Amino acid sequence: MSTQQCALVRFTLFKHSAKSFLAALDNAGISHSPIHMYSAGPQASGFFEGVSALADAMPWNSIAKVMTAWIEARKSREIIIYMDEGKTFHAKGYSASEVEKLLKASTNVVVIDTKPADSE
Repeated sequence: MSTQQCALVRFTLFKHSAKSFLAALDNAGISHSPIHMYSAGPQASGFFEGVSALADAMPWNSIAKVMTAWIEARKSREIIIYMDEGKTFHAKGYSASEVEKLLKASTNVVVIDTKPADSE
């Protein structure tokens, strides 16, 4: 029986971010899968996607590089990293190594692109 922990990065994809962000993960060879959320009450509209792996095998650095490159590609993009203590960080302006450190302690990552891919 293994004693390793499983790590999960949960992405909430809003607006026009799903197609381009998931394609960026695919291009980096990072496997991901949808997370289905069920609730009796109303929820914000967004798609949930997760990257999970054994903690030692989680591609933290690769995910952080994808996130920083994705943000820098268009001005209409933003990534917000939520932490357990209620703190939030906007990833814009952070380096990949800084984002990697934040990711390891994150509870949710919100990915937003306010414009469709064909508008810029």
